[in-house]
Amino acid sequence: MPLRRLPTNNYLLGTWIALLFVVAYLAFDGSMGREKYLYHDEDGAISSASDPSSVDAGGWVIEYVAPADGPPSDSGYAAALLRPDFLYAPPSAPDYVPPPRVVEFYAPWCPHCRRFAPEYARLAAEVSGSHPSVKFFAVSCVAHNDLCKAQNVTGYPTIRVFREASYEPRIPKAKDSNAMLRELGFDDGGGGGGGGGEMRAGRLRKVENGHHPRESGRKSSEGEAIAAGVVPFRINDVHDAWSDAALSFEFALGNGIYVENGPLDDGRGGAFREWLVLLSRTLPPQMNRTHEIIDALLGDYPRAAGGQSGLNELVRERVGELGRSWTWRTCTYGDGGVGYTCGLWQLFHVMSLGVVEYNRHYAPMPTRYVSDTLRDYVDNFFQCEVCRMNLLSMYDACAFDGCHRLSKNPSSSEAEWRELPLWLWETHNDVNVRLMGERLERNAENEPNQWEQQARWPSLHDCPNCWRDDRSWEDEEIFKFLRNSYWSGNPSYIRIPSSDGNPVGGSSRMIPLRWKLTVAVFAAVVLILHMYKTKKRKSKRKTVHKWL
Repeated sequence: MPLRRLPTNNYLLGTWIALLFVVAYLAFDGSMGREKYLYHDEDGAISSASDPSSVDAGGWVIEYVAPADGPPSDSGYAAALLRPDFLYAPPSAPDYVPPPRVVEFYAPWCPHCRRFAPEYARLAAEVSGSHPSVKFFAVSCVAHNDLCKAQNVTGYPTIRVFREASYEPRIPKAKDSNAMLRELGFDDGGGGGGGGGEMRAGRLRKVENGHHPRESGRKSSEGEAIAAGVVPFRINDVHDAWSDAALSFEFALGNGIYVENGPLDDGRGGAFREWLVLLSRTLPPQMNRTHEIIDALLGDYPRAAGGQSGLNELVRERVGELGRSWTWRTCTYGDGGVGYTCGLWQLFHVMSLGVVEYNRHYAPMPTRYVSDTLRDYVDNFFQCEVCRMNLLSMYDACAFDGCHRLSKNPSSSEAEWRELPLWLWETHNDVNVRLMGERLERNAENEPNQWEQQARWPSLHDCPNCWRDDRSWEDEEIFKFLRNSYWSGNPSYIRIPSSDGNPVGGSSRMIPLRWKLTVAVFAAVVLILHMYKTKKRKSKRKTVHKWL
Protein backbone atom coordinates (compact mmCIF):
# COMPACT_ATOMS: atom_id res chain seq x y z
CA MET A 1 0.00 0.00 0.00
CA PRO A 2 1.54 3.32 -1.00
CA LEU A 3 2.48 5.71 1.74
CA ARG A 4 0.14 8.63 2.08
CA ARG A 5 1.41 12.11 2.41
CA LEU A 6 1.06 13.56 5.87
CA PRO A 7 -1.97 15.87 5.77
CA THR A 8 -0.64 19.38 5.53
CA ASN A 9 -3.20 20.81 7.94
CA ASN A 10 -2.37 18.19 10.58
CA TYR A 11 1.32 18.81 10.09
CA LEU A 12 0.88 22.54 10.57
CA LEU A 13 -1.32 21.98 13.61
CA GLY A 14 1.36 19.80 15.21
CA THR A 15 4.05 22.34 14.40
CA TRP A 16 1.93 25.12 15.84
CA ILE A 17 1.29 23.22 19.08
CA ALA A 18 4.98 22.36 19.47
CA LEU A 19 5.99 25.97 18.96
CA LEU A 20 3.40 27.11 21.47
CA PHE A 21 4.97 24.75 24.01
CA VAL A 22 8.34 26.34 23.26
CA VAL A 23 6.85 29.80 23.75
CA ALA A 24 5.26 28.76 27.05
CA TYR A 25 8.54 27.23 28.26
CA LEU A 26 10.53 30.33 27.38
CA ALA A 27 7.97 32.59 29.00
CA PHE A 28 7.50 30.76 32.26
CA ASP A 29 10.49 28.51 32.81
CA GLY A 30 12.44 29.64 35.81
CA SER A 31 9.87 32.13 37.04
CA MET A 32 9.83 30.08 40.22
CA GLY A 33 13.09 28.98 41.79
CA ARG A 34 15.40 31.84 40.90
CA GLU A 35 13.69 33.85 43.62
CA LYS A 36 14.03 31.06 46.20
CA TYR A 37 17.76 31.20 46.89
CA LEU A 38 20.58 33.72 47.18
CA TYR A 39 23.60 31.42 47.45
CA HIS A 40 22.50 28.44 45.38
CA ASP A 41 24.05 28.09 41.91
CA GLU A 42 21.16 27.28 39.57
CA ASP A 43 23.56 25.55 37.20
CA GLY A 44 25.19 23.39 39.84
CA ALA A 45 24.23 19.88 40.89
CA ILE A 46 23.36 20.86 44.43
CA SER A 47 20.98 18.46 46.11
CA SER A 48 21.22 18.92 49.86
CA ALA A 49 23.27 20.65 52.49
CA SER A 50 24.69 17.39 53.79
CA ASP A 51 26.39 16.85 50.46
CA PRO A 52 29.91 18.32 50.60
CA SER A 53 29.62 19.29 46.95
CA SER A 54 26.65 21.56 47.70
CA VAL A 55 28.83 24.57 48.31
CA ASP A 56 28.27 27.92 46.66
CA ALA A 57 29.20 31.55 47.33
CA GLY A 58 32.83 31.03 46.55
CA GLY A 59 32.89 27.56 48.12
CA TRP A 60 32.26 28.78 51.67
CA VAL A 61 28.48 28.98 52.17
CA ILE A 62 26.39 25.80 52.03
CA GLU A 63 22.90 26.57 50.77
CA TYR A 64 20.30 24.14 52.06
CA VAL A 65 18.54 23.07 48.88
CA ALA A 66 15.90 20.36 48.88
CA PRO A 67 16.21 17.62 46.24
CA ALA A 68 13.97 18.59 43.35
CA ASP A 69 12.73 15.04 42.75
CA GLY A 70 11.68 14.21 46.29
CA PRO A 71 8.28 12.51 46.65
CA PRO A 72 6.01 15.01 48.47
CA SER A 73 3.80 12.15 49.74
CA ASP A 74 6.71 10.41 51.45
CA SER A 75 6.42 11.33 55.14
CA GLY A 76 9.99 10.22 55.81
CA TYR A 77 11.29 12.50 53.09
CA ALA A 78 9.21 15.43 54.40
CA ALA A 79 10.47 14.84 57.93
CA ALA A 80 14.07 14.76 56.69
CA LEU A 81 13.59 18.14 54.99
CA LEU A 82 12.40 19.63 58.29
CA ARG A 83 15.28 18.17 60.29
CA PRO A 84 18.61 18.78 58.51
CA ASP A 85 21.58 17.47 60.42
CA PHE A 86 23.10 20.92 60.94
CA LEU A 87 20.02 21.89 63.01
CA TYR A 88 18.84 18.56 64.47
CA ALA A 89 20.56 15.40 65.64
CA PRO A 90 20.03 12.69 62.98
CA PRO A 91 18.18 9.71 64.53
CA SER A 92 19.88 7.31 62.13
CA ALA A 93 23.34 8.39 63.31
CA PRO A 94 23.25 8.85 67.11
CA ASP A 95 27.04 9.11 67.31
CA TYR A 96 27.20 11.98 64.80
CA VAL A 97 29.10 15.00 66.17
CA PRO A 98 28.12 18.19 64.34
CA PRO A 99 30.93 20.65 63.61
CA PRO A 100 30.94 24.25 64.79
CA ARG A 101 28.69 26.14 62.40
CA VAL A 102 26.88 29.36 61.60
CA VAL A 103 23.41 29.36 60.05
CA GLU A 104 21.74 32.29 58.29
CA PHE A 105 17.95 32.26 57.83
CA TYR A 106 16.89 34.70 55.14
CA ALA A 107 14.26 35.57 52.55
CA PRO A 108 15.45 36.33 49.02
CA TRP A 109 12.92 39.16 48.67
CA CYS A 110 14.31 40.93 51.74
CA PRO A 111 16.52 43.81 50.51
CA HIS A 112 18.80 43.68 53.55
CA CYS A 113 19.27 39.95 53.13
CA ARG A 114 20.40 40.56 49.57
CA ARG A 115 22.83 43.22 50.67
CA PHE A 116 24.14 41.14 53.57
CA ALA A 117 24.77 38.09 51.34
CA PRO A 118 28.25 39.10 50.10
CA GLU A 119 29.33 40.03 53.62
CA TYR A 120 28.13 36.68 54.90
CA ALA A 121 30.14 34.96 52.15
CA ARG A 122 33.21 37.04 53.05
CA LEU A 123 32.76 36.22 56.74
CA ALA A 124 32.50 32.53 55.85
CA ALA A 125 35.68 32.71 53.78
CA GLU A 126 37.54 34.54 56.52
CA VAL A 127 36.49 32.31 59.41
CA SER A 128 36.57 28.98 57.58
CA GLY A 129 39.87 29.94 55.99
CA SER A 130 41.54 30.14 59.39
CA HIS A 131 39.44 27.40 61.03
CA PRO A 132 38.39 24.84 58.39
CA SER A 133 36.18 22.94 60.84
CA VAL A 134 33.68 25.83 60.94
CA LYS A 135 30.85 25.49 58.43
CA PHE A 136 28.52 28.22 57.20
CA PHE A 137 24.96 27.40 56.12
CA ALA A 138 22.16 29.40 54.55
CA VAL A 139 18.45 28.55 54.73
CA SER A 140 15.92 30.28 52.48
CA CYS A 141 12.66 30.75 54.36
CA VAL A 142 10.81 30.96 51.04
CA ALA A 143 12.03 27.53 49.98
CA HIS A 144 11.86 26.11 53.53
CA ASN A 145 9.01 27.97 55.16
CA ASP A 146 8.06 25.15 57.54
CA LEU A 147 11.63 24.71 58.71
CA CYS A 148 11.94 28.41 59.54
CA LYS A 149 8.66 28.27 61.45
CA ALA A 150 9.97 25.31 63.46
CA GLN A 151 13.10 27.34 64.24
CA ASN A 152 10.97 30.32 65.35
CA VAL A 153 12.52 32.65 62.79
CA THR A 154 10.49 35.86 62.90
CA GLY A 155 12.75 38.31 61.07
CA TYR A 156 15.25 38.36 58.22
CA PRO A 157 18.15 37.98 58.13
CA THR A 158 18.56 35.93 61.33
CA ILE A 159 21.96 34.45 62.24
CA ARG A 160 22.49 31.68 64.76
CA VAL A 161 25.70 30.05 65.95
CA PHE A 162 26.12 26.42 67.07
CA ARG A 163 29.24 25.20 68.84
CA GLU A 164 30.76 21.80 68.10
CA ALA A 165 28.62 18.85 69.24
CA SER A 166 25.80 21.23 70.20
CA TYR A 167 22.32 21.83 68.84
CA GLU A 168 21.64 24.76 71.16
CA PRO A 169 21.59 27.97 69.12
CA ARG A 170 23.49 31.01 70.30
CA ILE A 171 22.66 34.57 69.31
CA PRO A 172 25.84 36.20 67.95
CA LYS A 173 26.92 39.70 68.86
CA ALA A 174 29.85 39.84 66.49
CA LYS A 175 31.15 42.63 64.31
CA ASP A 176 34.21 40.82 62.97
CA SER A 177 35.60 37.34 62.42
CA ASN A 178 37.55 37.30 65.70
CA ALA A 179 34.42 37.94 67.73
CA MET A 180 32.54 35.30 65.74
CA LEU A 181 35.24 32.74 66.46
CA ARG A 182 35.02 33.50 70.16
CA GLU A 183 31.26 32.96 69.96
CA LEU A 184 31.97 29.59 68.34
CA GLY A 185 34.18 28.64 71.27
CA PHE A 186 37.64 29.35 69.85
CA ASP A 187 39.49 31.20 72.59
CA ASP A 188 42.24 32.40 70.27
CA GLY A 189 39.61 34.51 68.52
CA GLY A 190 41.12 34.50 65.10
CA GLY A 191 44.28 33.54 63.44
CA GLY A 192 45.29 33.78 59.87
CA GLY A 193 43.32 35.03 56.97
CA GLY A 194 41.31 37.51 58.93
CA GLY A 195 43.43 40.58 58.81
CA GLY A 196 42.63 41.26 62.45
CA GLY A 197 38.94 40.75 61.75
CA GLU A 198 38.64 43.63 59.31
CA MET A 199 37.08 42.83 55.94
CA ARG A 200 39.16 43.47 52.87
CA ALA A 201 36.17 44.21 50.63
CA GLY A 202 33.97 45.81 53.26
CA ARG A 203 33.48 45.76 56.99
CA LEU A 204 31.03 43.63 58.93
CA ARG A 205 28.52 45.53 60.98
CA LYS A 206 27.37 44.58 64.45
CA VAL A 207 24.80 41.80 64.65
CA GLU A 208 22.23 42.58 67.33
CA ASN A 209 19.77 40.02 68.69
CA GLY A 210 20.47 37.69 65.81
CA HIS A 211 19.46 40.23 63.18
CA HIS A 212 21.74 42.28 60.95
CA PRO A 213 20.62 45.86 61.56
CA ARG A 214 22.11 47.65 58.57
CA GLU A 215 22.86 46.98 55.00
CA SER A 216 26.16 46.57 53.25
CA GLY A 217 27.00 47.03 49.61
CA ARG A 218 26.13 44.32 47.15
CA LYS A 219 26.43 44.19 43.42
CA SER A 220 24.84 41.78 41.06
CA SER A 221 26.85 39.59 38.72
CA GLU A 222 26.39 42.26 36.07
CA GLY A 223 27.90 44.82 38.44
CA GLU A 224 24.70 46.80 38.86
CA ALA A 225 23.91 48.00 42.35
CA ILE A 226 20.89 46.32 43.87
CA ALA A 227 18.67 48.75 45.73
CA ALA A 228 17.61 48.00 49.28
CA GLY A 229 14.72 48.91 51.51
CA VAL A 230 12.54 50.16 48.69
CA VAL A 231 13.22 49.12 45.13
CA PRO A 232 12.73 52.14 42.84
CA PHE A 233 9.73 52.02 40.56
CA ARG A 234 10.04 51.35 36.87
CA ILE A 235 7.86 52.66 34.08
CA ASN A 236 4.39 51.21 34.35
CA ASP A 237 0.77 52.18 33.91
CA VAL A 238 -1.86 52.00 36.60
CA HIS A 239 -2.79 48.45 35.64
CA ASP A 240 0.79 47.33 36.25
CA ALA A 241 0.63 48.96 39.69
CA TRP A 242 -2.57 47.05 40.48
CA SER A 243 -1.09 43.81 39.19
CA ASP A 244 2.07 44.10 41.28
CA ALA A 245 0.08 45.17 44.35
CA ALA A 246 -2.17 42.12 43.98
CA LEU A 247 0.82 39.81 43.53
CA SER A 248 2.56 41.11 46.65
CA PHE A 249 -0.69 40.74 48.59
CA GLU A 250 -0.85 37.06 47.63
CA PHE A 251 2.85 36.54 48.28
CA ALA A 252 2.40 37.92 51.78
CA LEU A 253 -0.50 35.55 52.41
CA GLY A 254 1.72 32.60 51.57
CA ASN A 255 4.95 33.78 53.16
CA GLY A 256 4.39 36.56 55.68
CA ILE A 257 1.31 35.89 57.79
CA TYR A 258 2.33 32.65 59.45
CA VAL A 259 5.98 32.74 60.46
CA GLU A 260 5.25 30.37 63.33
CA ASN A 261 3.21 27.18 63.46
CA GLY A 262 -0.27 27.33 64.91
CA PRO A 263 -3.04 29.94 64.86
CA LEU A 264 -2.57 33.69 65.08
CA ASP A 265 -2.74 35.03 68.61
CA ASP A 266 -5.29 37.70 69.50
CA GLY A 267 -2.97 40.61 68.69
CA ARG A 268 -1.79 39.35 65.32
CA GLY A 269 -5.22 37.97 64.48
CA GLY A 270 -6.83 41.34 65.12
CA ALA A 271 -4.19 43.19 63.07
CA PHE A 272 -4.64 40.83 60.13
CA ARG A 273 -8.44 41.11 60.18
CA GLU A 274 -8.34 44.91 60.32
CA TRP A 275 -5.94 44.93 57.38
CA LEU A 276 -8.25 42.74 55.31
CA VAL A 277 -11.28 44.90 56.16
CA LEU A 278 -9.35 48.04 55.19
CA LEU A 279 -8.29 46.57 51.85
CA SER A 280 -11.80 45.34 51.11
CA ARG A 281 -13.03 48.93 51.38
CA THR A 282 -10.23 50.73 49.60
CA LEU A 283 -8.89 48.64 46.72
CA PRO A 284 -10.29 49.40 43.25
CA PRO A 285 -13.00 47.03 42.00
CA GLN A 286 -10.79 46.14 39.03
CA MET A 287 -8.64 44.11 41.45
CA ASN A 288 -11.41 41.54 41.44
CA ARG A 289 -9.26 38.48 42.26
CA THR A 290 -7.85 40.24 45.32
CA HIS A 291 -11.37 41.15 46.44
CA GLU A 292 -12.45 37.53 45.97
CA ILE A 293 -9.61 36.35 48.21
CA ILE A 294 -10.35 38.96 50.88
CA ASP A 295 -14.07 38.07 50.87
CA ALA A 296 -13.20 34.38 51.26
CA LEU A 297 -10.89 35.04 54.23
CA LEU A 298 -13.28 37.40 56.00
CA GLY A 299 -16.20 35.06 55.29
CA ASP A 300 -14.64 32.36 57.46
CA TYR A 301 -12.06 34.29 59.44
CA PRO A 302 -11.61 31.77 62.30
CA ARG A 303 -10.47 29.26 59.69
CA ALA A 304 -8.22 31.82 57.99
CA ALA A 305 -6.63 32.75 61.34
CA GLY A 306 -6.26 29.13 62.41
CA GLY A 307 -3.16 28.36 60.38
CA GLN A 308 -1.54 28.44 56.96
CA SER A 309 -3.36 25.34 55.74
CA GLY A 310 -6.77 26.81 56.52
CA LEU A 311 -5.90 30.07 54.80
CA ASN A 312 -4.64 28.24 51.73
CA GLU A 313 -7.78 26.10 51.56
CA LEU A 314 -10.05 29.15 51.65
CA VAL A 315 -8.12 30.78 48.84
CA ARG A 316 -8.05 27.58 46.81
CA GLU A 317 -11.79 27.07 47.17
CA ARG A 318 -12.51 30.58 45.88
CA VAL A 319 -9.89 31.41 43.23
CA GLY A 320 -7.46 28.48 43.07
CA GLU A 321 -3.88 28.39 44.26
CA LEU A 322 -2.03 31.49 45.40
CA GLY A 323 0.09 33.04 42.64
CA ARG A 324 2.02 30.25 40.95
CA SER A 325 4.55 32.51 39.30
CA TRP A 326 5.98 35.35 41.34
CA THR A 327 6.85 37.56 38.39
CA TRP A 328 6.31 41.23 39.10
CA ARG A 329 5.85 43.53 36.14
CA THR A 330 7.67 46.60 37.41
CA CYS A 331 10.62 47.82 39.49
CA THR A 332 12.44 44.49 39.44
CA TYR A 333 15.37 45.39 37.15
CA GLY A 334 15.00 41.97 35.55
CA ASP A 335 15.18 40.22 38.93
CA GLY A 336 11.80 38.94 40.08
CA GLY A 337 13.17 38.27 43.54
CA VAL A 338 13.08 41.95 44.46
CA GLY A 339 9.52 42.57 43.33
CA TYR A 340 7.75 41.82 46.61
CA THR A 341 8.74 44.92 48.59
CA CYS A 342 8.09 47.16 45.61
CA GLY A 343 4.66 45.61 45.04
CA LEU A 344 3.92 46.07 48.73
CA TRP A 345 4.58 49.79 48.43
CA GLN A 346 2.32 49.82 45.38
CA LEU A 347 -0.39 48.20 47.52
CA PHE A 348 0.05 50.83 50.25
CA HIS A 349 -0.24 53.69 47.74
CA VAL A 350 -3.29 52.21 46.01
CA MET A 351 -4.94 51.71 49.40
CA SER A 352 -4.22 55.29 50.50
CA LEU A 353 -5.83 56.71 47.35
CA GLY A 354 -8.71 54.30 47.85
CA VAL A 355 -9.41 55.81 51.28
CA VAL A 356 -10.18 59.15 49.62
CA GLU A 357 -12.46 57.45 47.10
CA TYR A 358 -14.23 55.46 49.83
CA ASN A 359 -14.78 58.51 52.02
CA ARG A 360 -16.42 60.33 49.13
CA HIS A 361 -19.25 57.77 49.00
CA TYR A 362 -19.53 56.21 52.47
CA ALA A 363 -19.22 57.13 56.12
CA PRO A 364 -15.66 58.53 56.27
CA MET A 365 -12.90 56.52 57.88
CA PRO A 366 -10.53 58.47 60.15
CA THR A 367 -7.16 58.73 58.45
CA ARG A 368 -5.39 57.90 61.70
CA TYR A 369 -7.31 54.63 61.90
CA VAL A 370 -6.01 53.78 58.43
CA SER A 371 -2.39 54.66 59.24
CA ASP A 372 -2.56 52.73 62.54
CA THR A 373 -3.91 49.69 60.68
CA LEU A 374 -1.06 49.97 58.18
CA ARG A 375 1.46 50.32 61.02
CA ASP A 376 0.12 47.24 62.82
CA TYR A 377 0.29 45.21 59.62
CA VAL A 378 3.93 46.17 59.03
CA ASP A 379 4.77 45.51 62.68
CA ASN A 380 3.27 42.02 62.69
CA PHE A 381 3.69 40.70 59.17
CA PHE A 382 6.67 42.33 57.42
CA GLN A 383 9.68 40.16 58.23
CA CYS A 384 12.45 42.31 56.75
CA GLU A 385 13.71 43.32 60.18
CA VAL A 386 15.58 46.49 59.24
CA CYS A 387 12.87 47.72 56.86
CA ARG A 388 10.24 47.12 59.53
CA MET A 389 12.13 48.91 62.30
CA ASN A 390 12.89 51.90 60.07
CA LEU A 391 9.25 52.34 59.11
CA LEU A 392 7.98 51.86 62.65
CA SER A 393 10.48 54.32 64.12
CA MET A 394 9.45 56.94 61.55
CA TYR A 395 5.76 56.41 62.27
CA ASP A 396 6.07 56.35 66.06
CA ALA A 397 8.19 59.51 65.97
CA CYS A 398 5.39 61.31 64.07
CA ALA A 399 7.61 61.84 61.04
CA PHE A 400 6.28 64.45 58.59
CA ASP A 401 3.91 65.68 61.28
CA GLY A 402 1.82 62.55 60.90
CA CYS A 403 0.38 62.83 64.41
CA HIS A 404 -1.29 66.13 63.50
CA ARG A 405 -2.00 65.64 59.81
CA LEU A 406 -3.78 62.31 60.31
CA SER A 407 -6.96 62.68 62.31
CA LYS A 408 -8.34 60.21 64.85
CA ASN A 409 -11.86 61.45 64.22
CA PRO A 410 -14.03 61.09 61.11
CA SER A 411 -14.05 64.18 58.93
CA SER A 412 -16.15 65.42 56.04
CA SER A 413 -13.23 67.39 54.61
CA GLU A 414 -11.61 65.90 51.53
CA ALA A 415 -8.55 68.06 52.20
CA GLU A 416 -8.05 66.07 55.42
CA TRP A 417 -8.52 62.75 53.64
CA ARG A 418 -5.87 63.69 51.09
CA GLU A 419 -3.31 64.11 53.85
CA LEU A 420 -3.06 60.31 54.08
CA PRO A 421 -1.74 59.59 50.55
CA LEU A 422 0.42 62.71 50.70
CA TRP A 423 1.92 61.66 54.05
CA LEU A 424 2.61 58.15 52.71
CA TRP A 425 4.20 59.65 49.57
CA GLU A 426 6.51 61.81 51.72
CA THR A 427 7.45 58.78 53.82
CA HIS A 428 8.28 56.73 50.72
CA ASN A 429 10.36 59.54 49.24
CA ASP A 430 12.25 59.98 52.50
CA VAL A 431 13.18 56.29 52.42
CA ASN A 432 14.43 56.67 48.86
CA VAL A 433 16.53 59.71 49.81
CA ARG A 434 18.04 57.84 52.75
CA LEU A 435 18.89 54.84 50.61
CA MET A 436 20.53 56.96 47.95
CA GLY A 437 22.59 58.75 50.59
CA GLU A 438 23.72 55.42 52.03
CA ARG A 439 24.67 54.20 48.57
CA LEU A 440 26.74 57.29 47.86
CA GLU A 441 28.51 56.94 51.21
CA ARG A 442 29.03 53.19 50.84
CA ASN A 443 30.53 53.44 47.36
CA ALA A 444 32.53 56.57 48.23
CA GLU A 445 30.87 58.43 45.36
CA ASN A 446 30.75 62.18 45.00
CA GLU A 447 27.33 63.61 45.66
CA PRO A 448 25.85 64.92 42.42
CA ASN A 449 24.22 68.29 42.39
CA GLN A 450 20.74 68.24 43.91
CA TRP A 451 21.02 64.50 44.55
CA GLU A 452 18.22 64.56 47.11
CA GLN A 453 15.87 66.00 44.53
CA GLN A 454 16.96 63.31 42.06
CA ALA A 455 15.98 60.64 44.58
CA ARG A 456 12.46 62.00 44.95
CA TRP A 457 9.52 61.16 42.77
CA PRO A 458 7.98 62.51 40.62
CA SER A 459 10.82 64.26 38.88
CA LEU A 460 10.54 67.80 37.58
CA HIS A 461 10.43 66.36 34.07
CA ASP A 462 7.51 64.06 34.88
CA CYS A 463 5.46 66.64 36.72
CA PRO A 464 6.63 70.22 36.13
CA ASN A 465 3.64 71.63 38.03
CA CYS A 466 4.37 69.54 41.11
CA TRP A 467 7.49 71.40 42.18
CA ARG A 468 8.09 75.04 43.08
CA ASP A 469 11.31 76.92 42.41
CA ASP A 470 12.41 76.41 46.02
CA ARG A 471 12.06 72.59 45.61
CA SER A 472 8.95 72.44 47.76
CA TRP A 473 5.86 70.89 46.21
CA GLU A 474 2.28 71.72 45.36
CA ASP A 475 -0.01 69.45 47.33
CA GLU A 476 -2.83 69.68 44.79
CA GLU A 477 -0.61 68.73 41.85
CA ILE A 478 1.10 65.91 43.76
CA PHE A 479 -2.27 64.45 44.70
CA LYS A 480 -3.43 64.59 41.08
CA PHE A 481 -0.26 62.82 40.00
CA LEU A 482 -0.64 60.13 42.65
CA ARG A 483 -4.27 59.56 41.71
CA ASN A 484 -3.41 59.21 38.02
CA SER A 485 -0.59 56.84 38.87
CA TYR A 486 -2.43 54.53 41.26
CA TRP A 487 -6.15 54.93 40.80
CA SER A 488 -7.60 56.63 37.76
CA GLY A 489 -6.83 54.00 35.14
CA ASN A 490 -5.80 56.67 32.70
CA PRO A 491 -2.76 54.98 31.71
CA SER A 492 -0.27 57.24 33.28
CA TYR A 493 3.42 56.46 33.24
CA ILE A 494 5.31 56.40 36.51
CA ARG A 495 8.90 57.55 36.42
CA ILE A 496 10.80 57.29 39.66
CA PRO A 497 14.58 57.71 39.84
CA SER A 498 16.55 54.51 39.56
CA SER A 499 19.06 53.42 42.18
CA ASP A 500 21.74 55.58 40.61
CA GLY A 501 19.57 58.64 40.91
CA ASN A 502 18.88 59.02 37.21
CA PRO A 503 15.28 59.16 36.00
CA VAL A 504 14.26 55.97 34.30
CA GLY A 505 13.06 56.56 30.76
CA GLY A 506 11.12 54.39 28.40
CA SER A 507 14.16 53.07 26.59
CA SER A 508 15.77 51.78 29.75
CA ARG A 509 13.05 49.42 30.86
CA MET A 510 14.66 46.02 31.29
CA ILE A 511 12.89 43.16 29.53
CA PRO A 512 13.87 39.66 30.69
CA LEU A 513 15.67 37.57 28.09
CA ARG A 514 13.03 34.83 28.13
CA TRP A 515 10.39 37.36 27.06
CA LYS A 516 12.57 38.59 24.22
CA LEU A 517 12.99 35.00 23.05
CA THR A 518 9.25 34.45 23.41
CA VAL A 519 8.49 37.40 21.16
CA ALA A 520 11.10 36.22 18.64
CA VAL A 521 9.68 32.68 18.50
CA PHE A 522 6.12 33.94 18.23
CA ALA A 523 7.10 36.30 15.41
CA ALA A 524 8.80 33.41 13.61
CA VAL A 525 5.66 31.27 13.92
CA VAL A 526 3.47 34.05 12.51
CA LEU A 527 5.91 34.59 9.64
CA ILE A 528 5.99 30.87 8.78
CA LEU A 529 2.21 30.65 8.80
CA HIS A 530 1.92 33.76 6.66
CA MET A 531 4.40 32.42 4.12
CA TYR A 532 2.60 29.07 4.01
CA LYS A 533 -0.81 30.64 3.48
CA THR A 534 0.55 32.93 0.79
CA LYS A 535 2.13 29.99 -1.02
CA LYS A 536 -1.07 27.97 -0.71
CA ARG A 537 -3.19 30.78 -2.17
CA LYS A 538 -0.80 31.12 -5.11
CA SER A 539 -0.95 27.38 -5.66
CA LYS A 540 -4.76 27.46 -5.74
CA ARG A 541 -4.78 30.32 -8.21
CA LYS A 542 -2.41 28.42 -10.51
CA THR A 543 -4.61 25.32 -10.31
CA VAL A 544 -7.74 27.28 -11.15
CA HIS A 545 -5.97 29.04 -14.01
CA LYS A 546 -4.77 25.68 -15.36
CA TRP A 547 -8.28 24.21 -15.42
CA LEU A 548 -9.63 27.33 -17.06
